[in-house]
Amino acid sequence: MTRLMPVMMALLSFTGCALVDQRTFAPAPEAKAQPAPPPVPVVIDTRTPLVTIDYTIASPDYAELLHYAVIAAEKRNADVQYDVLSVTKDAADAPIGQERATGVMKAIMRDRVPASRIHLGMRTDPTLAASQVRVYVR
Repeated sequence: MTRLMPVMMALLSFTGCALVDQRTFAPAPEAKAQPAPPPVPVVIDTRTPLVTIDYTIASPDYAELLHYAVIAAEKRNADVQYDVLSVTKDAADAPIGQERATGVMKAIMRDRVPASRIHLGMRTDPTLAASQVRVYVR
């Protein structure tokens, strides 16, 4: 009897177990894969820029146009904030885009706008034919 006791205990311990078959590894009916949501289109900026400087040529002459635009914006609101955004075709052009945006910022500062009211930014837009610097007001 003492020899059968460990065997009986082992058999009793397996009574709550189930056999392994295909149903064991099949997903539950409620666990169906959900389709991925459609991609959200990327919107660069919905605002209309005060000035857009297009670099289809290496050194566009924008100083006079920018000067008059800044004066007009300052007359409407003396505390206006400027967003100077460099928009390039891809990230590889980021250094030149940053340099161009900094040049536009310095041109705005020559019109006595403090640097604290000018905000620099960068974006990429693969649909562009040439890099741009856009100046927005807020």
